[in-house]
Amino acid sequence: MKFRGSTKKASINYAVFSSTIVLILVGLFLLLFLHINSITNILKERINILVELNSSVDKATAIGLVKTIAKYESVLPESVVYIPKDEAYKVMDQSMRGDTSGIGNPFKDMIVYNIKSTHYSEETLKSVADKIATLAGVKEVFYENVLIDNIKANLKKISFGIFIVSIIFVVLAIIIIYNTVNLSLYADRFEIKTMEIIGARDGFIRQPYIKLAGNIAIRSFLLAATVIFSILLAAWQYLDGMKDVINWFTVGSVFLVLFFFALIITVSSTIRIVNKYLFKEMGQLYE
Repeated sequence: MKFRGSTKKASINYAVFSSTIVLILVGLFLLLFLHINSITNILKERINILVELNSSVDKATAIGLVKTIAKYESVLPESVVYIPKDEAYKVMDQSMRGDTSGIGNPFKDMIVYNIKSTHYSEETLKSVADKIATLAGVKEVFYENVLIDNIKANLKKISFGIFIVSIIFVVLAIIIIYNTVNLSLYADRFEIKTMEIIGARDGFIRQPYIKLAGNIAIRSFLLAATVIFSILLAAWQYLDGMKDVINWFTVGSVFLVLFFFALIITVSSTIRIVNKYLFKEMGQLYE
């Protein structure tokens, strides 16, 4: 069976376009949901913990402290950095408004470090801070308790929110794809019924429409995958930290899910719609 006519072509293109938009939205929400732990781990490992040193500590002693702190199991070794008070003042002075030259340098030499995401907890933070506080030359250790609690609370809210939104998008995707396919096949309802009347088997009648549905699903998937991949590639290249966040195996798994989702929904919708017209009387097709 051949599908001809500008109206038919337009309806097929609309089906492809609508399905592509839905697949892009579902795919992006799935990726965000599946990468939420990676995002949180990156945030955990970027929370700076400050070690303020005594005024009497020289640079050699400070470097020694850096090496000692870097050896702790829970600490990210590459994150441990010694910051002289003059450098700390320059950094803070740039972020302050107005002239700060008259107030002097209120900062002391300090060491900054981060905790590994796999070890990140309030207990670990306190334990490491207490150990460092006992080292010679250390005056005080500062870390944000409130920030830790906020990460935990926000993680739960974001994960739940994304899960709910993803379910809504899946339901909307099924409805939109079904209605789009229904619109595409509406013009063929008389042809479907005519083939049944002249003795064509149901499987023979469904076959070209199933092929058409498969074609729509594949085209929609390829377009959606191209858009999503382009977005991820741009984020990978231009957004700081995204190379640590994006898991390409997860991306591939999402693409696989999207392909089968598009194929199953489109084909099953087509079969259901063709069956609807097959089981109707000729007079009901005018309704």
